[in-house]
Amino acid sequence: MSAEDEGLAPDPRTNHKPDTHLRRWGAVYLLVLLFLGSWTGQFFTELASFRSEQHSHDEPFVWSDFLMTFGQSTLENWQSEWLQLVFQAILLLGAKHLIFRVDAEDMERLEAKVDEINRRLGGDPGQNP
Repeated sequence: MSAEDEGLAPDPRTNHKPDTHLRRWGAVYLLVLLFLGSWTGQFFTELASFRSEQHSHDEPFVWSDFLMTFGQSTLENWQSEWLQLVFQAILLLGAKHLIFRVDAEDMERLEAKVDEINRRLGGDPGQNP
């Protein structure tokens, strides 16, 4: 009797679609598109702001001045984002030790109980079915 006849889902290790390039790297492409889209949006909004500021001061628009301002604001944004990311990573690493230590202790207790049940039933606890 097969797993499907018993109402079980097929084994994902043997019944899966082959990984295509897009399936493997699609999330990376999506993140790159989102990054470039947001950076492009920042470029145009800052360009409009810079032009209006130059116009209000009756100064000519100079690309080198704008690119310097745009680069500075980009690096400021990235610095704050990296700072947040590092802080979150430190918090998650600290929490991981607390969370997974408890999970490991629970798993050890469950394994000990299963071993005890196997021993009482006369099975070998080291033997896999």
